[in-house]
Amino acid sequence: MSILKPTKLTFINGKPTLVSYDKVVRKDNDKAYNFHRNVEENDYVKFYHSTEWKHKRQEILERDYGLCQRCGMDAELVDHIIPSKDDWSDRLNNDNLQSLCRGCHKIKTKREWMKHHKGLERYMNINIICGLPASGKTTYVKQHMTDHDLIYDYDELMHALSGLPMQQSNHDIHDYITLFFDQMLRKLKAEQTFNNVWIIKTLPDKRIDTLLSNYHRINHIVIMTDPNVCEERLRERKEQISFQKILNGFQTADFTGYRVVKNG
Repeated sequence: MSILKPTKLTFINGKPTLVSYDKVVRKDNDKAYNFHRNVEENDYVKFYHSTEWKHKRQEILERDYGLCQRCGMDAELVDHIIPSKDDWSDRLNNDNLQSLCRGCHKIKTKREWMKHHKGLERYMNINIICGLPASGKTTYVKQHMTDHDLIYDYDELMHALSGLPMQQSNHDIHDYITLFFDQMLRKLKAEQTFNNVWIIKTLPDKRIDTLLSNYHRINHIVIMTDPNVCEERLRERKEQISFQKILNGFQTADFTGYRVVKNG
């Protein structure tokens, strides 16, 4: 009595064929694929086997404390935020590298494929809003935001994370907020997720332009409000800060290229 071995359907020379389940049929195809990749993308393949990349990979893993920058689990690889195939010159830029676990990397790769092949891309503006404390920055954003925006507000984050009154800060929590901000900027380089990104700050931050100007349109806006009005609002809110020190820095800051919005 003969026992029939299980079979599977596969493609050989482009034709559907039934073969034994344990038969290896992709060997020749894999060789052809690897040969094509090495011939057509020789620099790409060499780079990922180079000592230079291995050292850079270890450096980024150490910088990120061996943690996935998306979910916080153990990182297993280092990813290019802007894929190296899209921007070869940025392949060793620390700001374009992040540690990821395999699960998060798989999700990111799928989204990149969808954008390239399905045209799923959203046009996104980066809006930097500067101004003195109590000048009306948050109010301006609320008046212009849409229902699918990202808003970064240092003071609101500090208040939410520390429980301290507005405009007061905790040095240790400041480090966490700064880390979040740096990670956010790196992630935004490769994203078109939102309608708008609003970054609320007191003073200009050139890092934002350096990191994002090649990838997104950036709008620079400074809310100009009479300092006396700002100071009075802070007194009414019982927010105690070194207003004169902040004012001195604001008055000497370089707002070249910023659109001025007057607010009292």
